[in-house]
Amino acid sequence: MNLYVWGTGRLVGKVIGRYVPVDQIKGFIDSNKKCDEYMGRKVLLPQELLDVDYDAVLVINLYSKEIYEQCIDLGITLDKVIFTYENFELKDLNQDYDFIKSVVGEEYAQIIQNRYHIVRGVEAYDTTDIQTLVRGGGTAKKIMYALNALS
Repeated sequence: MNLYVWGTGRLVGKVIGRYVPVDQIKGFIDSNKKCDEYMGRKVLLPQELLDVDYDAVLVINLYSKEIYEQCIDLGITLDKVIFTYENFELKDLNQDYDFIKSVVGEEYAQIIQNRYHIVRGVEAYDTTDIQTLVRGGGTAKKIMYALNALS
């Protein structure tokens, strides 16, 4: 298989060798190419991917949205691209929580707002363990309140 990895940073080390053997990688892609080789493999600029034969591209970094747009702009087929981090878009669609409070009241506005924060916290800390999330900056009461709101 002709497998390329988009990224040469810290997250690559979490995946390569653990889930994907380095000997399966044909090369790396880096939008801000600083070296010619990484892990003994050639590093390409994104546009150079158009000139090589590949079966899959693993995007192993936190710039999925930007890379997704680059792929579209360059004409890279997205059905061969696998986004390993930030592979979904999650944002709070509500803009004005003062307005929301005026419509539904303080308590329910807080429940609505916490729904986003608890889901985002779970993704950031890669766990559903309450104690870990608490150490990550939340409070047990707030997290439990948000979890109850989700159910």
